[in-house]
Order: sequence, then structure tokens, then C-alpha cells
Amino acid sequence: MFVPVQWKTPTHLTRLTEIHDVRIWLKLKYDGDWGVLLGVPLMDEEVVEFSVAHNRKYSRDHLWYQEKDDRLMIGVSEFLAVEIGEVLRVILPQAENEIDEGRDMFSIWTAEEKVAFPSMFSGVIAEVNGEVEINPDLVNDSAYDHGWIIIIEPHEMDLENLLEPDEYVEFLAEL
Repeated sequence: MFVPVQWKTPTHLTRLTEIHDVRIWLKLKYDGDWGVLLGVPLMDEEVVEFSVAHNRKYSRDHLWYQEKDDRLMIGVSEFLAVEIGEVLRVILPQAENEIDEGRDMFSIWTAEEKVAFPSMFSGVIAEVNGEVEINPDLVNDSAYDHGWIIIIEPHEMDLENLLEPDEYVEFLAEL
């Protein structure tokens, strides 16, 4: 197992899956240098690349949260976008509606499944990104930029249950 001498937040991740043994590796890119977090890649591997944005926090259900003033912009991590496949449809709530913790905020449909995402916060849905309803490819192609889903104004801003980018990378390595 390769462990970098100095821990730096990775700028890029590559997930390697060996088809025969179902082994999974994550390669982390540290400012131009690659380090293998788990295992050594073999010849028969499928390579899937995704990135983790530095200026966000992450949930264990692979959503990113970016704090802006008293609001939280929420989207799907590139990891999940790659894992679930092509997003065919995004179902958004109405803006200005109240949302309760644990209730579904939005859902994403792929060819295989419908994935609903519960809210970690109670609050008001301040904005929705109607562009992802019109063009759901934005979720896959621009997860951290144009593919954001909703903005909420939480009643209480408690981000302790969210993961920092490096913690999220560790979480992904354990999957």
C-alpha cells in the first residue's frame, strides 16, 4: 500500500475495478503526482475517473454542499454521477417550499433506477436549477459547476455531519 509522506487533498481520483475479483482501487492525484491508495492495478481493469472539489463538504450519500452566505448549494458528486451512469431525468421540488429533515429533496433517474435524496436539513428551498431538468447531462458533465441541483436556506446550519474533501476521499476508499 502506498501512503504519501505528506497528506495533501487530492485534485483528482481514479477508481480502478478488476472485473474478475471485484477488487477496487482508488488512485489519488496530488498536484501532478499519482499515489495508489488501495492495491496495485492489474491489466484487466476498467478505469473510471472523477474529481472531488476542494471548496465543498460531502455527505455519505454522495451529495456535495457548498456554503454561500446563509444558504447551501447542493449537487451530486462526480463519484456518484459516474457510478449511477447517465442521468436521464432530474425531478426538482418547487422553489420556496419548506423541506423537512429526512424528506426527499430531489430525485435522479437513470436507465437502471430512480435515486431519491433525503435532506440533511430542515429549511426552505431557495432556488432550483431548472437547467438540469431541461438538460440532465449537466449532472454528469458539470457536477460541480452547472450541474448543481438546489439551494436551500436551512433553519439551522449544522455542517458537522458532512465530510471534508479529504474525509470524503477516505470514505470512498472504504467502499
